[in-house]
Amino acid sequence: MTVTAWAGLTAEFCRERFGACASWFGRRAYVAGGTGAVAWARMGAKTALLVFADGDAAGALRDAAEFDRVATTELVARLLPGLELVAIEDGSLERNVNPSNGLLYAGVFRGLTIICAAELGEIQPCFVRPGWLAEGAGRRVVLHSMHSASDFLAFAVWGEDGSLERSLCVSPDQGIVEDRGDRLPFELAYWAGRHPVDDDDEDEEPYPLPFHPLELGEDALAALCGFVVEGWPPDGMPDVARVPLAGFRLRAPTVTLERSHGRPIAQPSPLDVGSQVGQLGAGLDFLILDMGGENYLQAAAGGRSDIPAGIFRVERREGDSDLHFRCDVESLEDVAEIFRGYLANQDGWGDREWKQVWV
Repeated sequence: MTVTAWAGLTAEFCRERFGACASWFGRRAYVAGGTGAVAWARMGAKTALLVFADGDAAGALRDAAEFDRVATTELVARLLPGLELVAIEDGSLERNVNPSNGLLYAGVFRGLTIICAAELGEIQPCFVRPGWLAEGAGRRVVLHSMHSASDFLAFAVWGEDGSLERSLCVSPDQGIVEDRGDRLPFELAYWAGRHPVDDDDEDEEPYPLPFHPLELGEDALAALCGFVVEGWPPDGMPDVARVPLAGFRLRAPTVTLERSHGRPIAQPSPLDVGSQVGQLGAGLDFLILDMGGENYLQAAAGGRSDIPAGIFRVERREGDSDLHFRCDVESLEDVAEIFRGYLANQDGWGDREWKQVWV
């Protein structure tokens, strides 16, 4: 019998026998090694999860049996302002903790909010949208993003005051990408070298990290959220198959914020735009607010190309290359005012000394 077939039988058997623990038993494939030792193989540990909690997320998750549909729909509309959303069949935290592109699952519960979105997959904590984090104001915010195909792991915790307490992003290809704040108790043994990656093939290069990201990822998920995808179930683990989530299909964005570093932000909020403008010249070289159809606004920091240092160059195009205009401003506040006004189509946003240019 193949590993895949055995894993499938195990999942079906364990769901009948072990309930909540089936998410651990049913996703392990056990294979007899050459020495008779038993090894396990992951069948797909993936998460794209953001949680807001009043205190302990694990405790709130145990009581998350029914979400507020109206509040959930309103939340998603705020996350992606102006985007057309289509409600689809409800899902669960177990099945939809890593949604496909174009889908989003969420639930607003008493003391707990859950968001699962492809946008949160393989994301550095520093790139999580400020507009999404702002929805967790006054609450503990947890990000967990893990992908078994690339051995990618990122997690982060923000306090009730919005300050970052801990963030980590690692993968074997890129190494330690982000490592901020004091390490949490569940991490310490990994950094101390007590969870090395065993490599039975002496001809292969050693694993480039002192631990396997997915092993740490499961412990992080258990400690921060009270459940696991494939790890050993923590005591009192809730049955995440019984935690419902509202499903939404996302239509194509009408606005996209592109930036010199980081993935594009679809349907950005004013807070998202303002935060990215604030990084021009300090991490970002340029921003483009693309409205589609040759309509866009872009800005670049000075000191590069033909832009004088200390200047920010803003350009807009109005549907045709012959309608391309430029102005230079001296402060990020000016750039932010222009971008926010353009996004909201406010009167007077373009009251600047624009010069028509041909490009």
